[in-house]
Amino acid sequence: MDKQLIFVTLIALAIVLPIVGYGIHIIDRRDKRKNNIGATLSTQKSGNHFLYRFYFRFKAFPFTKAYLERIRRRYEILYPGDEKEITARTARTVLITWVCCFMAAWMLFFRKANLNNLCIGIILIYVINKEIISFMVNRTEIRLLEDMINFLSEVRHNYHVNRMVDDAVQNSMDHLGYEMKVHALKLYEILISNNLKEEVARYNAITHNKYLKMFLSLCVGVIEYSDKKVHGQYLFISNIENLKKEIHIEILKIKKLRYLFSGITFVTIASVVPIDAIKDFGISMMPELDAFYSGTPGILFVAVILVTALTIYLLNHRLKDTKQLLPKDYRYLRKLEKIKFIKRALDNYTEKHYGKMMVLKDTLKRMGERKSPRQLLLQQIIAATFVFLLSLLFVVYIHGSNRNNLLNKVTGIAAFTTVSNVNQQQLIEEVLLSKVNEFKDLKGITKEMVLNKLVNEKIFYNKLIHETISEEVVVRVQGYQKEYFKWYELIFCFASSLIAFYIPYWMILYNKRILQMNMEDEVNQFHSIIYMMMYIDHITVKDLLEELELFAVVFKQSIQECINEYNSGEIEALTKLKERESYPPFKRLVDNLIRCDAMSMDKAFDEIASDRENYHDRRKQENEISIQKRADIAKPLSWIPTGLVMGYLTLPLLLESIKELQEFSEAMQNL
Repeated sequence: MDKQLIFVTLIALAIVLPIVGYGIHIIDRRDKRKNNIGATLSTQKSGNHFLYRFYFRFKAFPFTKAYLERIRRRYEILYPGDEKEITARTARTVLITWVCCFMAAWMLFFRKANLNNLCIGIILIYVINKEIISFMVNRTEIRLLEDMINFLSEVRHNYHVNRMVDDAVQNSMDHLGYEMKVHALKLYEILISNNLKEEVARYNAITHNKYLKMFLSLCVGVIEYSDKKVHGQYLFISNIENLKKEIHIEILKIKKLRYLFSGITFVTIASVVPIDAIKDFGISMMPELDAFYSGTPGILFVAVILVTALTIYLLNHRLKDTKQLLPKDYRYLRKLEKIKFIKRALDNYTEKHYGKMMVLKDTLKRMGERKSPRQLLLQQIIAATFVFLLSLLFVVYIHGSNRNNLLNKVTGIAAFTTVSNVNQQQLIEEVLLSKVNEFKDLKGITKEMVLNKLVNEKIFYNKLIHETISEEVVVRVQGYQKEYFKWYELIFCFASSLIAFYIPYWMILYNKRILQMNMEDEVNQFHSIIYMMMYIDHITVKDLLEELELFAVVFKQSIQECINEYNSGEIEALTKLKERESYPPFKRLVDNLIRCDAMSMDKAFDEIASDRENYHDRRKQENEISIQKRADIAKPLSWIPTGLVMGYLTLPLLLESIKELQEFSEAMQNL
């Protein structure tokens, strides 16, 4: 216990002292830093000064640089061009996340340092990190969308007054929140730019908010081709109203998903936290249960619980996240791929399985993944190697734990001796453990050898105690000598490695399945875009495809290929687009695009206009069904770890009770 306390104290000091030292270092260098960044931070609050310095201090470390940059990229979408706010928001998110992770680790691992709490602490840190970052970024995104509705209302009003798009945008900035004001200023700069098309293309490349892209496209359409009345109302004003309705549907969808899945995440992860407390509770009730909890069955049971909980959390998190994520940067895979012997091995595999790799390449493109099939294969090999080594260490740890239990632990002394005196029981334990350690390396040990040793030492003068200790020593020594790496454990390691090899590929298929669930919602969004664009003069099918591509996720790759092939033949490119996809509503949409070659666009999509009256209500209902379908999948999965934890509590008690009942029955029969 003293060693454990020292260990915990050293870890706490290793974490706290650098933080304190960093704070002192910041205070000492404050005056020097003011001279360098005073001009940059002059408009920021005092709190942001610290955040700014915190960000650049930890950005200098290789281990935290990539982490900070990944969070920064998400805020760059929300605050385009505002470096100060991006830095402050990133630093604030990181600081809050680290504090929460440290508190969780302290409550678990540092209070009682053992392997169970270490593994649970690592999972908690990962989950807390992921959830807090997602919560803070999503909260800002919702605030931006809600403010966007107010902004669009102001633009609609101001445009109705003066019929000038740029003036309407400029006059709508007064009462906006900070996030929307940043975007509104950026949009206004684009609209008054001399190189309008170049600025629009640059903005679309760096911005991932599809509604802002759509609004900019509507504004550019009015500037280039002017506005007109459709059904007695100006087209731009009508499109603004439709865009507001789409944003409102999106806000409801995000809030509903966050509400439903917050409880699911809690149920999945919270159930694994009391594992160590359950172990202590079970042993306190029945000391004999230590053989289960500290032995191979208990260790395997905990491993299954933790792996299951983490897997289910990742699956449910992917179900919850419906938006297109920022593409990941696989720079480490790219570096490994260039190593000579790895490159040669990947080349050989690609040549032998060329057709399979091409199909996989198409799937990865459809998923919006930046990694190539070769990099996916390399990722699979790395996962398999890592899990194989981890499995070897796990098996070695189990054997080491079992050996330690046999050499140093005696539980339920009353179960194999009739001595009731506590001091006498403690002496029996000491003698038993000393003899096990003495004979542990002796081959062919017998009960007589141990019995003679005990009789000669004359520690006890009771023959029954000598025989009992001798029998237990022989059992323990034989068990100790059997604790070595066995052939079937090697098979277990290879089987685990094989499963790990396919996990990255299975995750690709799972993500593909999740995207397919979004097909209906995506086609409905396409209909909204078409309805807003089809009355605009001079718009072509290619222009419409480019607008659809900005919103697309599931059909993005097919639409991009169609645009690339468009110059070689319009009808041929659209026909190939129709052949690539099997989803009937999307095929009907492409049929209408093909019809635009023979008639005007508004006539080709007349069915969309006629169905417009009940469209938004139907969208809301369809979203409700889609969200509920996701929740119905996630809820049963989230309760699996809880069921396993309940089994971890009740199963050992049940087995031990049955064992004692059988022993009692046998004793009664022998009477």
